[in-house]
Amino acid sequence: MEYQYERFKLNKFCEFTNREVESDFMEYEKTASLNIVRFMVLLMGSIFVLFAVSDYYFYGDGNAFFISLSLRGVVLFLATIIFTVSGKVERYDRLLILVSITELLVFLIYLINLYIQKAHEPSLQFMSVMLFILTVFLIPNLWKNCVIVSSIMLATYVLFGIFLNIQTGSPSITQRGIYLFICLISCAIFLYGRETSRRGQFATEKLLVYMSITDRLTSIYNRGRFEYVLGLWIKNMRHDPFCLLLFDIDDFKKVNDRFGHNAGDQVLLKTTEVISANIRDDDIFARWGGEEFVVLFGNTALERATEFAGRLLTAVANNDCGEAGKITISIGIAQFHRPESILEFINRADQKMYEAKKAGKNRVIAEDPSEIKPKTVTSV
Repeated sequence: MEYQYERFKLNKFCEFTNREVESDFMEYEKTASLNIVRFMVLLMGSIFVLFAVSDYYFYGDGNAFFISLSLRGVVLFLATIIFTVSGKVERYDRLLILVSITELLVFLIYLINLYIQKAHEPSLQFMSVMLFILTVFLIPNLWKNCVIVSSIMLATYVLFGIFLNIQTGSPSITQRGIYLFICLISCAIFLYGRETSRRGQFATEKLLVYMSITDRLTSIYNRGRFEYVLGLWIKNMRHDPFCLLLFDIDDFKKVNDRFGHNAGDQVLLKTTEVISANIRDDDIFARWGGEEFVVLFGNTALERATEFAGRLLTAVANNDCGEAGKITISIGIAQFHRPESILEFINRADQKMYEAKKAGKNRVIAEDPSEIKPKTVTSV
C-alpha cells in the first residue's frame, strides 16, 4: 500500500511524478473538462471580437477600425479552429499545450493592434492585460502551462511598453507591471491549491478502487475482483477457451505453527512474486483465500494450461521463502465448458486440487476431458 501512495506524489509543477499516473489523470481531466475548454476558447475569441464595438467608437469608421476588426477576426478564426480540432485530439496534455499557444497568439495580436493603432490609454491597456491573465487561469489547463503563459504575457507587455515607448500617462509601466505581477501570483496560488485538491481527489478515488479489488497482503486481485472478471470472461466469450488453475500452498499451517505468522506472510508474498513473474500479462492472478490462489489462463486449452502449471510448480519449488525455506504447491486445473455456472467451474478445479493433495502434494492434476459431460440446453 505504501508503494501506491508513492505513485501519487506531486512534483513542484503540480504534476504526478509517476508518468503513468499523470497520463491516467489527463484522461480523467479530458472526460471532465474537454467540452469546457472548447467552449471557453470559443468564448474568448467571441468576446475579443465583440470589443470591436468599442474600437468603432474609439477609432471611428476609418482604416484604423477595419485593421482592428481584421485582427480580431483572426482571433475568432483561431478560436474556431481550436474548438473544431480539440474534439479529435487524443492526448489531452497536447491539446492543453495547443490552447496555451493559442492564448499567446491572441495576446500577440492584441499587442500588434495596440502598436498599429498607436493607442495611448494606459489604464485601459492595464485592465485588458489583467483580463488576459485572468482568462489564462480561467480556462482549464495545467498549472504549469498557466504560469508560463501568463508570465510571458506580463513580460512581453512590460517590454512592449518600455522599448516601444508608445504608452504614456499614469499609472506608469512599472506600476502596471507590479500590479499585474500581483494578479498573476494571486491566480497562481489559487490555481495551485485547486489543482492540488483535484489531484488529491483523483488519487483518493484511485486508491479506493485499488483497495477494493486487491488483496492487502499480496497486492494481487482479491476474490471479489476475480469473480467479477471471471463473470465477464464467461459473458463476452472473447477469451475462449480458458482454464482455471487453483492451487494451495502445501503444509502452510505447519509453517505458521513452527515459524510464526510473519514467516507465513513471507511465504505468501514470495510465492505470489514467483507466480506473477511466470504468468502472462493477460492472465488473471488472485488470492482465493488463506493460502489458496487462482489463475485464469485466457485463450488457452487444457493441455497448454497444464504445461503452464508445470512450470509454475517447478518455479515455486525452486524458490527460497526465507526462514521457512522452500515450499511446494498442489495445483488443480479445469477448462470452462458452456453452459455452466461460476460455482460449478471453480468446484471442478477445486476437486482436482484436492486430488493433487491426496496423491502426495507438489503436483499438477488436470481434469480428463473425456470425463466432462457437456450440458445440453433444451428450448421450452
